[in-house]
Amino acid sequence: MSGSNTPGCTSLDTPAMQEAVEGTIDGTLRSFVEFDSDNFTVVHYDDRTRSFYDDEAHMMEHFEEIHSYVHIDFTEVDFFTERLFPITDHVRYFATSFDVFTLLRVYFDDEGLFLALDRDEPVEPVVEAIEAVHGSR
Repeated sequence: MSGSNTPGCTSLDTPAMQEAVEGTIDGTLRSFVEFDSDNFTVVHYDDRTRSFYDDEAHMMEHFEEIHSYVHIDFTEVDFFTERLFPITDHVRYFATSFDVFTLLRVYFDDEGLFLALDRDEPVEPVVEAIEAVHGSR
């Protein structure tokens, strides 16, 4: 059973960004989460994502565990831009491809989106669609 929640823990135009992603991908948007360093909202999840868990509470516990590591993301972004590659201004995204899906984290300063996509979905067009919404604000 798929589900959705009302966004609001970030200043991002999450509904427009989700719509842009869905209009860009060929496959299925497995999950769509907005986050900052303190909070997260699971804005969307599909039936397949939900099927990985015993119940919705179990799924939310796992998403909370994932979010507990978000500070590492922000630290890593700083590490890349300030230490390893100081010629860069910012990190746009990190993508992690697994055998069953691809996780994509897109950053806007101290806020971001966490998406699960089909494994073979190209990520650059997805990021560009999200950034286009953000840039139109």
